Amino acid sequence: MPCYTGFMPDGNRFFICSDLGPHCSSEKCSDVSGFLCDFPVAEGKTCGIPLCASHAYEIAPNIHYCSAHLLIWNEFRDSGGVKRELSNVVPFKGGKVNSTLTSALRGEGRMKWTSHILQC
Repeated sequence: MPCYTGFMPDGNRFFICSDLGPHCSSEKCSDVSGFLCDFPVAEGKTCGIPLCASHAYEIAPNIHYCSAHLLIWNEFRDSGGVKRELSNVVPFKGGKVNSTLTSALRGEGRMKWTSHILQC
């Protein structure tokens, strides 16, 4: 049976033996993992190593990075990477798709909603 150690919010250390899932992957940490590293490493894949609350660095709501990927993220952010990438985003400006969908949502035209499927 696996055992876990960690710290309580009040600073006291806990020790428990039970099957609570994977341990934190951080070196010399035996705490329960409650997070996975969300850093993208390939098309549709993330790092995914298990992390405890002390070693999961939240960079956005519900997005956590391990310490190694946090360093990469901070370098990217501090070098202006976020601003540079966001400046390449082109906002959608209406057009036929937008007006067709708007008409469908109003119940106009030849499109109608059936259940959750848009039928033409």
